[in-house]
Amino acid sequence: MIVTTINSSIRKLTGNRTALLHSSLAVLALTGAVGSLQVTAQEGPVLEEVVVTGIRASLQESLETKRFADSVVDAINAQDIGKFPDKNVADSLSRITGVSVTRGFGEGEKIAVRGTSPDQNRTLLNGAAVASADWFVLDNPSRAFNYTLLPSTIVSALEVYKSPQANIQEGSLGGTVMLRTRRPLDMEANSGVIQVQGMYSETSEEWDPNVSALYSWKNDAENLGFNISLTKQDRTLLREGTEVLGFEHQDFGAGAMWTPRAIGDAYFQQERERETALVTGQWRPTDAGEFTLTYLNSELDADNTNYNRYEWFNGQAGGGTIDPATARRVGSGVVAGEVANNYAEYYVIDRVSYSETESLDLQYSHNFESWSMDLRVGRTEAEGGTESDRQYGFDRFLEGSSFNGLQHTPFYEGQVESREQLVTRGLGWMMENQRIMDDEETYASADFEFPLELGVFNGIKAGVSYRDHDKGQHQEGTRFHWLTDAMHSDDATSYGGGSDTSGWNRWLYGNLKAGTLADYAVNESGAPYPLMNLSKAASVIFPAEAYANAATILFLPETWGVNEEILAAYGQMDFESDGFRGNFGVRVVQTDLASTGYNWDGDWLAASIDMLGGYQLLVDALDPRGEFNVRQETVDHDYTEVLPNLNLAFDLNDDMILRFSAAKVMARPDFIKIANQESANTDTRTGTRGNPELDPETANQFDLAYEWYFQDQALLAFTYFNKDISDSVISSTSTERRFDEKQGQYVDVLFVQPVNGKGAEVQGLEVSYQQNFGNFGVIANYTYTDADSKDDRDPVSNPGSGLVRGTSEHMANLSGFYENDWLSARVSYNYRTEWYDGLSEFGSEMYIDDYGQLDANVTFTVYDSWDIVLEGINITGEELEQYHIDTGRSARRYDNGARYVVGVNYRF
Repeated sequence: MIVTTINSSIRKLTGNRTALLHSSLAVLALTGAVGSLQVTAQEGPVLEEVVVTGIRASLQESLETKRFADSVVDAINAQDIGKFPDKNVADSLSRITGVSVTRGFGEGEKIAVRGTSPDQNRTLLNGAAVASADWFVLDNPSRAFNYTLLPSTIVSALEVYKSPQANIQEGSLGGTVMLRTRRPLDMEANSGVIQVQGMYSETSEEWDPNVSALYSWKNDAENLGFNISLTKQDRTLLREGTEVLGFEHQDFGAGAMWTPRAIGDAYFQQERERETALVTGQWRPTDAGEFTLTYLNSELDADNTNYNRYEWFNGQAGGGTIDPATARRVGSGVVAGEVANNYAEYYVIDRVSYSETESLDLQYSHNFESWSMDLRVGRTEAEGGTESDRQYGFDRFLEGSSFNGLQHTPFYEGQVESREQLVTRGLGWMMENQRIMDDEETYASADFEFPLELGVFNGIKAGVSYRDHDKGQHQEGTRFHWLTDAMHSDDATSYGGGSDTSGWNRWLYGNLKAGTLADYAVNESGAPYPLMNLSKAASVIFPAEAYANAATILFLPETWGVNEEILAAYGQMDFESDGFRGNFGVRVVQTDLASTGYNWDGDWLAASIDMLGGYQLLVDALDPRGEFNVRQETVDHDYTEVLPNLNLAFDLNDDMILRFSAAKVMARPDFIKIANQESANTDTRTGTRGNPELDPETANQFDLAYEWYFQDQALLAFTYFNKDISDSVISSTSTERRFDEKQGQYVDVLFVQPVNGKGAEVQGLEVSYQQNFGNFGVIANYTYTDADSKDDRDPVSNPGSGLVRGTSEHMANLSGFYENDWLSARVSYNYRTEWYDGLSEFGSEMYIDDYGQLDANVTFTVYDSWDIVLEGINITGEELEQYHIDTGRSARRYDNGARYVVGVNYRF
């Protein structure tokens, strides 16, 4: 007899939602730490024993969370201790209706909910913020949480709140993700799990270890306990692809159209090593009071090397112009053509990268006779980025190149440039940079709850919280030619960028004997071109004596910090009566912002060198103004938002619920957008500038949902959502002159600066279905989203205008599973249609094409406590494809390959 019998009996014995909830929770409490359900009637007719385990137990708990929530909520629960449905938490979230995920390196990284961008959503760990810093050099400090920092083994459940409540932290336009970890007093004493697994990556053809362990203890009195989770996960990553470095709108004799700046074959290698520790301690000094202390430490070493073989087109980097007679056009741009006498680079960046997060959270809860309180203090901090990126440029001018889509062909000495000719390229330039991002937050909160018996009102909740948040970045670079003898001479002509006259090149070739690419080339099977012996290259091109003749300068435009002091207070009324329940409340939030960065007169590079002292001739050659007046300046901005909300749930009958939610929500602008900074890329002629006086984005939203729980562990649901967004952050543009260090001359740079726009209208429909058929089951959902910006569309002079980032019109998930006493198998397919992904680092609009991923998982229970696990991730090897404005104009294609996991789990 299945759980349906129990629930039917409960409904006959209870006449209201509270009794049903309490009864259901009592049933669920019997599942224990491993999520099994065993119920035997103690009085009256004897019911058969009911056992629900594994996938079905997880689905049961998830549906209970959704069904009895006052808000619009979706949930995912672990099938067992340390057994979350996916290796990556973001991948699990992507299976929830309305949730999308980015997978730039084949692993879920950031999530977005209901037509929003990742920075417009929040992730909380047990209700508290977790600092996050990215390792990738092209990522900007963001409000988006990077899920690669948290292994799924530490998560017991997650909930996505799509409609807000006053007692939940503000800051999301889309949804708030609550990650839950296990508490020791809720687990059996001396219980836990050990996992030993190996992961095979198809592209790198390497096996990597994945090891984790969880141990939980509590005393006999069950008032003191702790658990500890340790995880070590490695991954040898190889991503192959072809990419366009931006597009320029110009007329080269065939009419104004978009043309590619450069095309190259990218070969990205990385060694990831992630170590995570989570420790939770609980102490109940009295029956009414409880302390909970949670400590998280996660460290990711992410050293990587990016190779690329570029050809530059249409006047870029001193090259030639596309021949109008050969140009082939698709939509608004050129996709094929030929160019003569263009510049080419074999470009290598060897990076030492990392990301680390640490959090300490202390919570005290106390239940008094007539009210309860929850006090919390904590601190979380993160740091990440690139400690060193050594860059090598082996270059030459070609006789010409041709391109067709992402295919490109270089010509040299009357033929297609061969590998033998490629390695004869000489070292044209080298440099080293460092970019570190940091994120810190100290917080405190006090929440109070007062039960009521006043008509339909059954409770009042109120609270106050304070957050002091800092986020910023520091960037500097080492230049190896500014301390040579030529730099101190009276020969001002040697300060230019010419390859034959610069003091750097004379010193480099005269003293280091850098040679050509052939001196460092290594042939590696599968690579599109010879790679480099990086240790040999570093010993020759970056020797100790090179650092003795170098200068390290601060990158003034990209060194900045933002501080936010946030004070929030809320009040919430809960209500319930026969056939309906819900809450309404208001949250008031005051934000005081201080954005600090450098300002200067004239050229930033000259100003930075001038700060070092002793290089006046070089400074004068770059910018002869004499005084640069470098100073740090802080821009202050503050705003207050009043955020009301209402959540209603109507019990149409024992199995059907109708929900309505209305609220005002807010999302603060992303940190890079409010940074007091300016950054220019003279290679691509693009730049960015922050705007500390941006106001937050707000939205008036409402939801209407119908849920039918037509069988046990079964659901059919429809949800309509609408968001009227105001003050959306858009871009404005301006053109200014900046100095190009490589070419030794001033060039026009198109700057993009964020401003508050008119807003956007986002609406959509979510459909969910799940049902069991004996040992089989199916879970399916579909999301339709229509997002329209209220701002004007101008892709030429204002790229990105009139677009809503991160929105796929169609998203769908389909999972089928089979489960018996010894076998658990699941196959899942996740699909989303194309979406606008924002501006690339080169200022071009980037769209990601339709993407679908197939995953599978099989678990064999050998004995009661031993499992053999087999898993496949992206088993069809789906590639990530991007384009620029028109689907026929390819911009990037990356192959991350499939991954396979084999391992053993032992539970005790």
